[in-house]
Amino acid sequence: MLNIQQDQAAGLRRIMAAPAPRIISIISAAATHDKSRLMTNLAASISDQGNKTLVVHASKESSESFYGINALPTLIDTGLKKIALNKAIHLSQHGFSIAKMMHKSQLDQMLNYSMSEYLTGLFNTLANQYEILLVDASLNKAHLLPISLLNDGEIIIQLTREPESIKDAYAMIKNIYSQIGRRHFGIIVDNATEQQAKVVFNNISSVAKRYMRVDLEFFGAIPKDDHLSKASQLGRSVVEAFPLATASNAFKKMALKLNYKQVAPAAFMSAQFAQEQSA
Repeated sequence: MLNIQQDQAAGLRRIMAAPAPRIISIISAAATHDKSRLMTNLAASISDQGNKTLVVHASKESSESFYGINALPTLIDTGLKKIALNKAIHLSQHGFSIAKMMHKSQLDQMLNYSMSEYLTGLFNTLANQYEILLVDASLNKAHLLPISLLNDGEIIIQLTREPESIKDAYAMIKNIYSQIGRRHFGIIVDNATEQQAKVVFNNISSVAKRYMRVDLEFFGAIPKDDHLSKASQLGRSVVEAFPLATASNAFKKMALKLNYKQVAPAAFMSAQFAQEQSA
């Protein structure tokens, strides 16, 4: 037991010494909620905490207009040598950068090997330039994300308390599980209080654990808050426009969970304490 704790503490020390950039794909089972609003507010909150953040649009549902990237060249265009990479990355007014992986019409098409390899290498390069990459993603017809790097990375599912949304979220988990096996998923519950979200999370988590041995992690709740739509109408993030709003506090909490600068030291201290107690 002591050796395991020592190994964990040593691993956490390495994380603290050279924090690995994070690539996080967020997919949605909340058809009635615009995920681009969630992504914008979450990315703005992460950036506000001092992280250089890039959002990559790779979703059939999210609005390109919301991001202001309708005319932006795609990352695939850079692979085809049609455009330089710096021309395919836009600095948003919210403090984070944004890129478009491919056109919506291409998202259900299977990438050929060379383009898949190019995008994998490009994502690794971008991950070393930015501290957090958030991918606004959707599953293709094969029930997978566009490249293996994303399927093997962190995946968070946005859902609501609606039965259809919960059913769709479970179907997503089951479909990905059937393709690549058991893995971990994060959960964000939209339009819910923390207490309501915990009930939804506990229900879907227990079913996933029982039937697939899949572990889920609760990332937070986004409350119903008029400040969200007011901020959108102003073209601003809720954290910047209404920093004391209930929704702003929710996004700040979620950003902290994704912020390795905050998470790693706390985790390290817990492991270190456990080690000292066992010594």
